[in-house]
Amino acid sequence: MDIKVQIEDVLSFHKGLEYKPENNSLEGELFLPDGDSYDVVINLNSYPRLFPIVYETGGRIPVKMDRHVYPESGSLCFTTRARCQILLKTIIKSLLDFINEILIRYLENNSIYEIDKKYPTEEYPHGKRGRIEGYKDILELDDVISTARAMLMACLERPLVIHQNCYCGSKRRLRKCCRKKHLANLRKLYLVDVDILNQDLNDFKDEIDAHLEKRKK
Repeated sequence: MDIKVQIEDVLSFHKGLEYKPENNSLEGELFLPDGDSYDVVINLNSYPRLFPIVYETGGRIPVKMDRHVYPESGSLCFTTRARCQILLKTIIKSLLDFINEILIRYLENNSIYEIDKKYPTEEYPHGKRGRIEGYKDILELDDVISTARAMLMACLERPLVIHQNCYCGSKRRLRKCCRKKHLANLRKLYLVDVDILNQDLNDFKDEIDAHLEKRKK
């Protein structure tokens, strides 16, 4: 969908926002379904490759990672880049989808935190550990070695070859392993750009070294 059409859809749905062409951003008051509202700036430069970069400008959310705000930039942290790209290619098909399904839910969770002093759902750890856990969740694996193996496969073997052994180490064919669940999860990984996979693979080095050290003992 053309980005101009997407912006118009947002403006017709969220009346408190306006488009600032000089900044390529949507700015203003974003109302939540319960009547609460937040002042936001939604910069569109990274979209649609990644989620828009969003800033909460009313001072309600402290700028620290424990509140899912990047201290170095002040922008909101929604999820890992890998999961972001998968969502953009499967569920989040428009800018309005992003605002309604990602940004508003993030802000609703913050409103709950303001009252309960905890988030309603379990959150990923921050930084490297969070990225690793994100990939393990995508693949539905607990094993860091198998997760890294799948990431390497997605980096090096494009298009996907389904007649090879599964990345999980079972020695079964990928197309049949776990009733095709592993194949379906690997297809999700193939939606992530290779440069992002390569960068995130660096996070696994220490985990793999620790795993191999344990096996020696």
